[in-house]
Amino acid sequence: MTTIETTTSVTVIHGAMLSFESIGATSLDDAPLRLREHHETLLRVIDGTVVLVVEDSERTMTVEDEARVPSATPHRIYNSGDADARIVQELRRTA
Repeated sequence: MTTIETTTSVTVIHGAMLSFESIGATSLDDAPLRLREHHETLLRVIDGTVVLVVEDSERTMTVEDEARVPSATPHRIYNSGDADARIVQELRRTA
């Protein structure tokens, strides 16, 4: 069962949005598919460990790791650990 809680979303300069999420222990099968047609996603881990899946590639990310997901790119984020993980995402409009 996926436990993802968006704790805060804030719109910042030029329409970019920051989203802070807490992700409980999950698996790839439980992770929702994310697709942002008109926004690129800049992801940073601020606590714990998450796995970012883009196409057939998996990347394990820990505190301070960052990744960029281009707009219109399906991806999943899950936490395979026991403790909650926290991420911040900056969504930037591309179109």
